[in-house]
Amino acid sequence: MKKLIVVILVCSFGAAFSQSKFVVKGRIASLNKPATLYLIYQGMIADSAILNNGEFIFNGTVTGPIDAYLTLNKAGTGFTADNFVKFFLEGGGPINVSSPESLAKAKITGTKDNDENQRYKALMSPIERRDEELETKDTSATEEQKRSPQFLKELELANKSLEKERREINRKFISEHPSSLVSLDALYSFASYSDYNAVVELYEKLAPSVKNSAGGRQYAKTLEAMRATGIGQIAPDFELPDTSGNMIKLSSFRGKYLLLDFWASWCPVCRESSPTVLKAYSHYKNKNFNVLSVSLDKPGDKKIWLSAIHHDGLLWTQVSDLKFWQSPIVTLYKLTALPQNFLIDPSGKIIARDLRGDELNNKLADVLGK
Repeated sequence: MKKLIVVILVCSFGAAFSQSKFVVKGRIASLNKPATLYLIYQGMIADSAILNNGEFIFNGTVTGPIDAYLTLNKAGTGFTADNFVKFFLEGGGPINVSSPESLAKAKITGTKDNDENQRYKALMSPIERRDEELETKDTSATEEQKRSPQFLKELELANKSLEKERREINRKFISEHPSSLVSLDALYSFASYSDYNAVVELYEKLAPSVKNSAGGRQYAKTLEAMRATGIGQIAPDFELPDTSGNMIKLSSFRGKYLLLDFWASWCPVCRESSPTVLKAYSHYKNKNFNVLSVSLDKPGDKKIWLSAIHHDGLLWTQVSDLKFWQSPIVTLYKLTALPQNFLIDPSGKIIARDLRGDELNNKLADVLGK
């Protein structure tokens, strides 16, 4: 999450709107000096306020509405990215912020886009709560449970169901709020596990005012980059080191159907999906099929990466530059979440993506025969 905010802040620019006055005020628990709140927009810290009994106020003018962030540092030692909340900086009335302590749980209201953002958060809240419950269930699992196919299957199906619900909530919100800037955030969420064509279809439903906003113009660039990994496109080639340091090219797998699988040892959902991929590999490896896994493991974590490969019994080629989200492969394939996968035909063309569970087995049965 820390990385995501850095990217977003760098990409926040003003839109073609007239200047308007804004007021952001509120209360963060009952915090006092040296606790400091920072207002960030257009890629920089625009203002700061030392809290007095939790209260603060920011005034200014903005060419908006635009994305903005509040970050809290209780020690008052400068910007920090571990306690923040996004909102929309705009005129039209005071923007009211209320939070018991953590900014992540702040309620921000008072203007059109911020009110709509609260409604969107309310829709997503049950999904996020269930997501946290699943993560807790996963991280607290015993070694026996982690080796249980039934336990892993249950987790995989629960995650898949949750993913489907999240997609549908985002789809519905965007369709019903085409003139809301919040719909761009919903589109980012929807796109995490969606094909380019499905994302474009929703993007085209957005009102011209949203498309022409700073975020809308930025998203148009994102879409252009996503086109390269859409179904029907030739998968972008790359070269990464395997577990022994040998350089492996994606194009070297031409001539067979290939599942290009993105994962990481630190990703619980990825590890839960491994048995399904292993089953598919074992069944089809002699039937013109192969798997290439690309890990987004962290620098210095090669032993952890190798241990996960061994523990999960992954028998196919594994590659990684161990650069985490800073890997060039993230930009090349527009990765926003893990796990993700692409099914590539013998000519190198992408024919499906994000196949999980039975979807993977059914698709392979279609192209390779049962």
